[in-house]
Amino acid sequence: MIGHQRDLEAPVFETVLVPLSTGEAVPLRVGTIGTTLLTAATELGLADLVALIDAARITDDHGTLADIERMLARSSRRAGGAGLRRGVALSRFGVRSRPETHLRLLLARAGFPEPQVAPRVETPIGLRHPDLAWPQWRVLVEYEGDGHRTDSRVFANDLQRFDAFADAGWSTVRCSRIDLYSAPRRVLESLARRLRSRGWRSTARLRTGIPPIAVP
Repeated sequence: MIGHQRDLEAPVFETVLVPLSTGEAVPLRVGTIGTTLLTAATELGLADLVALIDAARITDDHGTLADIERMLARSSRRAGGAGLRRGVALSRFGVRSRPETHLRLLLARAGFPEPQVAPRVETPIGLRHPDLAWPQWRVLVEYEGDGHRTDSRVFANDLQRFDAFADAGWSTVRCSRIDLYSAPRRVLESLARRLRSRGWRSTARLRTGIPPIAVP
């Protein structure tokens, strides 16, 4: 836990009710979303700041963006203001995990067209929402953490999902933690081949040899 002391204009706090195991709810005074993110912008690298904004947006997209704008309108020249504006510009609604944010930022750095986040994909087993996808070329990318490997139910579900994507005419690139944080070239080159085979023509040279996302 890191303590902070900031001179910010009110309102910077709000009261939320926290449920207890007894069924009671107790009031807790916490920083607003805008306050929290402005403070975090002085401590986090850009990739993790964007991941935090993405996480806040998925629970309340309109409220999160509105509170950030209110805070920046009052404190844009304070420490963290410039970083927070940059983070908001890179943030997207619908991203469901920190690695998915990092993967999206990696693809942008490499020069790929911007994917849709968790789009609706009709498959023989019903509607599915892949992590990132390019519907016009029917190519998608899925990040798979260790839980996809160690949990037998998750693994069985993955087998069914990826067969369903293939049956629906989609080409899937699967990305592991090693791919994302240590050696991204395999995923980047595989994605480039899949997109090009489906008709994508890049106007700029892809940077498939870029270093991985640098995060703690």
